[in-house]
Amino acid sequence: MENIINNLKEALIGESIAKRKYELFAEQAVKENLLEIAHLFIATAFAESIHIKNHLKALSSIIESPINLNDIVKINEDEIYKQVKDTSSNLLNAIDGENYEFKIMYKNFEKSAKKNKENVAELSFKLAKMAEEIHSKLFTKFFKILTQKKLFKKYEIYVCKICGNIEIGKIPSKCPLCDHSSIFYEKIEMN
Repeated sequence: MENIINNLKEALIGESIAKRKYELFAEQAVKENLLEIAHLFIATAFAESIHIKNHLKALSSIIESPINLNDIVKINEDEIYKQVKDTSSNLLNAIDGENYEFKIMYKNFEKSAKKNKENVAELSFKLAKMAEEIHSKLFTKFFKILTQKKLFKKYEIYVCKICGNIEIGKIPSKCPLCDHSSIFYEKIEMN
C-alpha cells in the first residue's frame, strides 16, 4: 500500500511540474510567434491538470482522507525556468518527458497498483499512461512540422476532462481512451 501511495505522490509531483513547464513553454512559443505550438502546450498543461485531479482522487480514496496538493507538491520555479529554451528544444524536452511517463513510469505504477488490487490507482495510472502517449505523438508531429519549416494550420484543440486525451480538429463521438461521451471534451482556447 505504501508503494502505491508513494507512486501517486510521485505522479502528482511529476504532473504538476509538467503542467507548469508547459505553461512556460507556451509563453516561449508565443514569443517566437509559434501560436499553434503554444496552443498545444496550453492544451497539454490542461490535460496534466486532469491527471493531477485523478491522482488526487485516487490518493484520497486510498488513505480515506482529503488531500491538499500543496502538502505534496512544492514547485521550484527557478528550476523549471532553467528548462525553458527555444521552442524546438522545448518540444524535445516535452517528448522526452511524455515518453518517460508512458513507457516507464506509468507502466510500472499501473502494474504495481494492479498487483496490489488498488483499482482506483490502477485506473488513474492507466488513463494517464494512455494520454501521455498521445501527448508524445502530438509533440513529435509538431516538432517535425517545425523542423521541416512547414506552415502550421490553425487547429481547434479539445481535451477530454476525464482522462486528458487531446484531439485536434474535431471531437470523436466517444473518447478513444476512456470511452466517455464527447460531452466531456473541452475546447481549449488560446488566452
